[in-house]
Amino acid sequence: MGTKTALRAVQGFAIGAGLLLAPLAMATGHAPTPKECAAHPTNPAVRGGCIVINRALGNCMACHVIAGTTMDGNLGPALRNLRQRYPNKQALFQQLYDPTINDPHTAMPPFGRDHILTKAQIREVVDFLWTL
Repeated sequence: MGTKTALRAVQGFAIGAGLLLAPLAMATGHAPTPKECAAHPTNPAVRGGCIVINRALGNCMACHVIAGTTMDGNLGPALRNLRQRYPNKQALFQQLYDPTINDPHTAMPPFGRDHILTKAQIREVVDFLWTL
């Protein structure tokens, strides 16, 4: 294999690896942009972030501070360090599905119980929130 061929192979590998890892990087630590939502619809964490920022679905930034959004709500706690606040993804899922179980007087809507989001959508939101 010649030098140019080897260089092209390495460059192709680097580009391919970058494309595979890009959706994960976008879902880590901040909400995705609408452009990222359109570009990576198969990554569950990105899809969850897209639900979080969608005003017709989660609209989470209306009540919470979320890295990567410009609309910072102050009704609920900032959405960060969720792995420290919840022992596992199932506990976080339950909080989103029906937060009234833990706090009957919460202002947070029961996204699952009231059929605002499907269970699959809530799992994707959990995947996204777990990256924060």
